Amino acid sequence: MTRLLGFCFGLVFLLALPVLVHAAGGKASPWLDFREARVRLVVPAKPPAPGVVAAIEIRLAPDYKTYWRNVGDSGVPPQADFSVSQGYSGLALDFPFPKAFDDGAGGKAWGYVREVMLPIRGNLSGNPARLALKLDFAVCGTMCIPLQGELVLDAGSAQPLEAADLDRMAAFLRMVPVPATEPAALLSKGGTAETPVFTVSVAHPGEPGAISAFAEADGFLETKSVTAHTPGRVAVTLAGQPAAGKGGKFGPVRLTFGTREVPREITLNLDAGPVQP
Repeated sequence: MTRLLGFCFGLVFLLALPVLVHAAGGKASPWLDFREARVRLVVPAKPPAPGVVAAIEIRLAPDYKTYWRNVGDSGVPPQADFSVSQGYSGLALDFPFPKAFDDGAGGKAWGYVREVMLPIRGNLSGNPARLALKLDFAVCGTMCIPLQGELVLDAGSAQPLEAADLDRMAAFLRMVPVPATEPAALLSKGGTAETPVFTVSVAHPGEPGAISAFAEADGFLETKSVTAHTPGRVAVTLAGQPAAGKGGKFGPVRLTFGTREVPREITLNLDAGPVQP
């Protein structure tokens, strides 16, 4: 009898184990299907990183792309309206390291191919908590297509997350740039007042040919080259055009640089300061 009870208890435990594993993993909203993409909310049971409460998962149809927070020459950046959420505060999107691709009009756009998870940062501030958002984004095939939809994590329709879902989310979290720990140095200023050219030195390991750099500022800036500077540092050459009405100044420039494996961010002041050798 004792062995039989033990066997029955063990059988019940094994049958219940998958349910416990799924419950511990978290939940996802149903997929929102477009012809060009599928979108859903992913909410782990435990924060996968400090301040991260969820993610928007976008899976793209073959040959389609979607955009980073700064689109480059053309496109539409993802925007999420969290105003209908309850029990959360300070919700905002994070963006994994992008790549550059042809925008179909002779320029370069910045974004993602195949799939991406955009982490959602915020705080759980009340109970009950209900995560909901209105998402505006765009996809690019032979042309740019704006898409819009609403995502809600509802207890009645939520689906359990698998371990693979959490692994993907962790991988995209590792691609979110972190602040560079070593300062940048302005190496040179050139060009003209209308079309200035700057070269800055930033610290990053690896081969310069594998490193990408994306500049965001008041006005237009594009990366012309990334070359070796000194051991452990690369020289990034930026060329652009100040925005009208800014007095020829770019203001603080956010430079995202590196690789998907080692993504970094730093703020540059290209408007002033001595040139360093």
